[in-house]
Amino acid sequence: MTNHAGGSRSAARRSTLYRLIDTDANSDGLEEALVKYYAEDSNFTVESTEIAKVPAVTIWGVVGKKDRADWCATFKSLTGIDAKVANVASAGAILIAASGGPYAITYGMGHLLIDAAKIDPGFGLAFSIRSIEPTQIRQITRSILDSRARVDRSTVPGGQSIRGFGIEHYGEVVSRLAGTLGSIQMTFNRSTPRKVSIAAADSLKIPLGVKPADLLNDLQEITRITQTASPVPELGFIDQIRGLKSNNNVVKQLEDQLARALTKATTAPIALTLPAECEEYEHTAHSYRIKLASDRFEVVDELDISAVLDRVNPLAVTDRLDALRSGYIQMCSDPDGKEKVSRQVKTHKWLAFEASLNSGHFFYHQGKWFEVGDNYLDFLRERLDEVFARPASIPLPKWDSAWEEEEDYNREATKLISGSICLDRKKIHTSQHPYGIEACDIIGPNNELIHIKRASSSGPLSHLFMQGWVSMEALRSDREAREKLLTRIRERSTTHPYNPDFKPKKLIYGIAIKRDATVARKNLFTFSQVALMRAINALENADVDVEVIPIPQ
Repeated sequence: MTNHAGGSRSAARRSTLYRLIDTDANSDGLEEALVKYYAEDSNFTVESTEIAKVPAVTIWGVVGKKDRADWCATFKSLTGIDAKVANVASAGAILIAASGGPYAITYGMGHLLIDAAKIDPGFGLAFSIRSIEPTQIRQITRSILDSRARVDRSTVPGGQSIRGFGIEHYGEVVSRLAGTLGSIQMTFNRSTPRKVSIAAADSLKIPLGVKPADLLNDLQEITRITQTASPVPELGFIDQIRGLKSNNNVVKQLEDQLARALTKATTAPIALTLPAECEEYEHTAHSYRIKLASDRFEVVDELDISAVLDRVNPLAVTDRLDALRSGYIQMCSDPDGKEKVSRQVKTHKWLAFEASLNSGHFFYHQGKWFEVGDNYLDFLRERLDEVFARPASIPLPKWDSAWEEEEDYNREATKLISGSICLDRKKIHTSQHPYGIEACDIIGPNNELIHIKRASSSGPLSHLFMQGWVSMEALRSDREAREKLLTRIRERSTTHPYNPDFKPKKLIYGIAIKRDATVARKNLFTFSQVALMRAINALENADVDVEVIPIPQ
């Protein structure tokens, strides 16, 4: 779409804008932000210049230049016709040392010319959440921060309210946003008020002035909005949690911290967590095959963080993360590690870690880094402290040291909780959940669904929170699930008052952490807190009471 204003077709052109980081605002610094491969390629021209007396560097040329397109050989093989078609793609970029930048404007395949490590991550999003109309969102891409690590992309061509996308403000990372720009003053609407669409991620696709003075004014307005304006209230949550790309310089510093923490003597917040693809095998696992910092795999019957730390501790700090990414852990259903039930999952995807850097808070999960805003953390802590402080409607008994397995605890606990039934490992299978779900570990005397977890650390607890949420959702929305639960209950008791005509109204999470006598919100990894908050919000919105009960040990 060509954008223009004031009767001039050349007033503004839709462009792709990046903000640069770690880049000096002079010609030499701007040139260093280019990918050397292209800057030194004879097919490209690089020149220093000025735009309205501001230092700038231009680069232009062609990428993928070939005398014949790749498909020409297949075309000839199928038809006998020799189609002589060249394959050329243009690429251009202007890097400008404007105040608030530097910035890079790209055309065609020009994004390939900018060093990814110099791109300010989330710049486009930072601008869009301060300028876009929250009732005119056309597209949103988000990662769901649960153990399934899902990515969801939703599009409404005509636009709609952000609320219409059903976004959970806590535990979802928005990576791309497209919609209608609100009332701001730029070249495209300076003479005639008009609405335009923008798309934002790390980059910003927006009409920019094509004359030097107009371009500088537009960049100045973008800088002002990004640095001084408050986010639109409905979109402020997007700024509070975001994923980091692997080429971000911050990631390098965080991974240095992680590598140094991979020692047997570490006191850092580090633990093992269950990868998404291994969830369904959790209860069947009786041993684990580990191949880490070795040419051979080993079999262990107990898996905790020491299994990783012991193996990477002897390595040089610089080699530890490479070892995690090349090694694997695999779940087996027998004690000898011969009956494999999961695939080989790279070791780094089993790791949970938290770090602080330059007053920011970050966590590592499923092999990815995330940054969490202070406002988000403050709300999370305050809300969960209130949840942990709620009195227990069913006091859960102390975890006796003789009870080694969760099944032992659940069985003994039901003897002490009058009217309850142990349903541990009794899955129910429905048309909606053909692989089965665990309705609960214990069903209470008044149909309370009680989910129990004793973890080596708070890392694996996110699976517990998701399990409770999924089972409650299934039981409240699907009568078949409630009927199957009744069947499971009747296998154990003919007198329990469960009635499939009524939907469950209370869910209880019972938590114990090994070597941690008192479980509280502050003991939980940030990721586990996010997972718990997501579950609580969803359940309470469905009119379900939620309790979190620390289990004494």
